Parts: sequence; C-alpha cells; structure tokens
Amino acid sequence: MPMQKLIKAMKKIITLFALILPAVVCFSQNPDFIYNSNTCYGQQTTLVASSSLVDDSIASWKWDMDNDGAFDDANGKTVYFLFPQPNATSVGLEITANSGAKDSITKTVTVNPLPNVDFFVNNLCEGKAATYISMSGISNGTINQYKWDFDNNGVDDAVGNDTVNYTCGPAQTYLTKLTCVSVAGCSAFALKTTQVYPQPTASFSSNYFCVGNNTVFTNGTTISNPDFYSWNFGDGNQAVTTGDAYIAYDMPGNYNVQLIAVTQSGCRDTFANSVTINPLPVISVSINDDDQIYDGESVVLTASGGTSYSWVPGGETTNSITVTNSGNYFVYGADASTCMNVASQSVTKIGPSDTVSVAGILMTPNGDGINDYLSINNIGAYKNCTVKIYNMWNDEVYSVSEYKNDWNGISNDGNLLMDGPYYYIITCDDKPLIKGNINILR
Repeated sequence: MPMQKLIKAMKKIITLFALILPAVVCFSQNPDFIYNSNTCYGQQTTLVASSSLVDDSIASWKWDMDNDGAFDDANGKTVYFLFPQPNATSVGLEITANSGAKDSITKTVTVNPLPNVDFFVNNLCEGKAATYISMSGISNGTINQYKWDFDNNGVDDAVGNDTVNYTCGPAQTYLTKLTCVSVAGCSAFALKTTQVYPQPTASFSSNYFCVGNNTVFTNGTTISNPDFYSWNFGDGNQAVTTGDAYIAYDMPGNYNVQLIAVTQSGCRDTFANSVTINPLPVISVSINDDDQIYDGESVVLTASGGTSYSWVPGGETTNSITVTNSGNYFVYGADASTCMNVASQSVTKIGPSDTVSVAGILMTPNGDGINDYLSINNIGAYKNCTVKIYNMWNDEVYSVSEYKNDWNGISNDGNLLMDGPYYYIITCDDKPLIKGNINILR
C-alpha cells in the first residue's frame, strides 16, 4: 500500500476512536460508595465515594442525601452528613468525568436509631426493695443493655436487665438515670425524679383475753399519712380500720393476729403476735335456806368458782352476803385471768309474820273430812319448828319436825290414840312458841 494511503487510513481510525472514546469512558466509571454503618442518630455519617476511573479524570462528586433527585446536598469524594431522621434513607451519588460524561448510583444508607428511654418504679419505700421497670423501646433493632444509676451519682448501680430491684435509702427525693444501649451500640438515657416515702412500723397491743368478750387491739403503729389498717384475727375473721380494732372470740385457744399498716403512698409493714383466749369461769350461787323469807328473816348467798366477786345490788366484794329483802341478786366473779362471768339468785320476801295458832281444840279423826287433822295456822312462817303431843300423864305420844298440818291422832309407833284430852307444845328455832290443850273424839 502506498504510504499516503496508509497515513490517510490511520487518520480515519484515529478520528473514529476519538468519536467513540467518550462513550467508552462513560460506561466504565462504575460509581460506588461506602459509609460507616455503626452511625447512631444524631451523629454525622461518613460517606466515601469510589469509581473505576482515577480521581484525576473525575471533575465532580455530587450527592443526593434526601432522595429528591437533585444532586445538590453535598460535594466531594468523602463527605460527612447529619441525617435528619434515623433508619433507612436512599442516597444518590453522581460522578462527572473530565470529559463531561456522567454516571450515578443510588444506595440505601441506614442510620441506627436511638433507644426511646422511659421507666417507672413502684414500692418506693425506705429500706424496701423497689422494682424499677423499663418501658424503653427502639424503632429498629433491639436494646441489649440497661444501665441503672438510682441516685445519679455517675456510678451504675445495676447493669443488664430491663427490670431490676433496688433497696431504697432514706425517705427523700432522688434523681434516677436509666441508660439504654442498642445492639448497634447506640445509647440514650432518661432522668426521672423518684420520691422515696417513709416506711411505717406496724405494732399493736391487746387486752382482755376472755371468750365472748371483746378483745381490744390497740394500734401502736408508727406511721405518716396512714391510709388503712388490715387486721387478720386468726379465727377466720378480718377487718379494715383506720385505727384500733376489737373482736369477741367464740372459743378459747391461741390465735395468731396479723396487722398490715398501709400508707397513702402504698408503703406497708406487717406485724404479727399471738394471743391466748381464756375460758370464762363457771360462777354459781348457793343459798343457805329457802329462797322465801318473812320480815325479820335473812338468808346468806354464797358465790363460788372465782377468785374475786362483786355483787349487784349492793357492791359487796366478799364471796358471801346476807340478804333481808326481795330481789334478784347478781354476782360477777372473776378468775386469775381476770375473765368474768355472772350468776344470780332470786329471793322473795313473803311479808310480815302472822300469829301461829291452833284452829280448834277438838279433833274428830274419823275420816269424814271434818276436824280430821291438827291444823296450826301460819306454821310455815317459821323455820325449824317442832310439834310435840303429850297425854295427861305428860307422856310424849307424837313428835315431828317441819309440821305439815297432817297429824290425825296416830302415835309415833303407829297406833290410834285413845279418845281424851291431850296437850301440844310448838317450838320454833329452839324457842317455845305456843302450847295448848286438844281433845280427841272419834
């Protein structure tokens, strides 16, 4: 081939290469970028661009950070950008070569969210274990670490769990801090004022431990801002009060009594003690004679079954009293345990004595119902009366105590007495009361 033709062919090849070179360069830029994936919201994200072209052949690096299609949010191969929102964002990179050729790429950039920290506490009572419960969350990922600083002194008191127990100090106001850390290493904290309230000290005393009577429980709790007191008396009965309590036990025995004192702040304390309920003494009253008396007479009432006594009416504190009037007499007897019971005795006053007299001096004990018996009026008004019958030779033919107006002329040996004169002597309380003559005629 002639030289001129060869030179002319080379020029055509060079011209053609010049025409197609920009297109080749355009499709071989291969734009890309990387970023630090451990960035947390609120921190700048570092983004570094790359290309298959050497840096000197690139005219510009332009970024679209808000996915609006305009590459005008940042310039440069390496940029630092503070994303306004956490989680995933579409980011675009546009590379312009010196030749004017452009190429771009869009990738998802993830900014790790911060934990949303919150917590609450219950049982904030001095000296007691309070429960701190995290209510924290995170929009993407998980929280894997909880750091509790209960008094905000810069030292973590507990690390690890979302629920922890912590023994409260003295009653006062505390500033508590919870820091939460996500699996991506992003952390956030919350500060809360926590009020520790005074703790009550429950106690009670009791008295009068007797069946059927009110046992009184005197509340001795040391407390501020009391709300209520819950009682368990140990016999199946319970009560809620604002102070003291009482109950009458039905049976003797030992009972475990429990008191729970609760403040308006929810702080509580429990106190338990056993009480012994004693049976009541068996009190009785005896009378030394008939419960019917006449004027001038008296009876003695004697109480037993106790160690001390009190009589009503009268107020005597001896175990025996002398009674001369009608009425119901009550004695309250107490035993060594001071348990008390009551007994009573009625006394009836019949009235003034009537004169004792014999109804007639003639007896006709023939069974006709007329004058068959020796009738003595008002003999029942006297105690310990004896009736004796004598014949005219002063021989005692009949004798009886507590005469019932039933003698019909029969001797003590059961024989019929002969008709004729006799005399009687009536003696009461060993004193002659009346004597007289009587005739028997059948």
